[in-house]
Amino acid sequence: MTILIVAGTLLTMAPERTIWAEGAVAVRDGLIEGVGKQADLLLEYPDARVLGGPGCIVTPGFVNSHQHLTGDRLIRSRIPDDIPTQKAIFDWVVPTHEAHSGDDDELSATLSLLEAVGNGITTTVEAGTVAHPGRVAAAFERVGVRGCIGTWGWDNGDGPFSAGTDDVLERQQAVLDAYPPAVLSRAG
Repeated sequence: MTILIVAGTLLTMAPERTIWAEGAVAVRDGLIEGVGKQADLLLEYPDARVLGGPGCIVTPGFVNSHQHLTGDRLIRSRIPDDIPTQKAIFDWVVPTHEAHSGDDDELSATLSLLEAVGNGITTTVEAGTVAHPGRVAAAFERVGVRGCIGTWGWDNGDGPFSAGTDDVLERQQAVLDAYPPAVLSRAG
């Protein structure tokens, strides 16, 4: 079935940066099939399910190039606002991440990605705070967005997820090999 997303204003990423007044996007099987004037696409796809309307603005998906998907969403309102950043990170955030199970990572990533997609973000680059990459990849798939995953790895001494530089880099490479952006992009 084709979905027709109609808008009072449609912004495109065409080289000319076309902006359509009363534009529309035709989508079939998760792929864009057509972009243009609403009236033309309504004629071309008469049986399409129509979403949106005259008051809507449709834009291409945005990219969040630095997001911590795990941990923070489950304790967001618990970290005091009036403490120094280093104290917030090392006394609150890191211990939370260290205690997280795979279920926690997947739930937190799902909530983060749902919030992101609700704000037009369709691609997220996880900045490297994932203890359970497979569970975060499952969240990408469930929400249906694109992205890439980084994992924890500190080469600066004691603490959770720390190791020597070579070990940290090897762990990161293993995650990139297991969940390359091309695999995650099939979710969106």
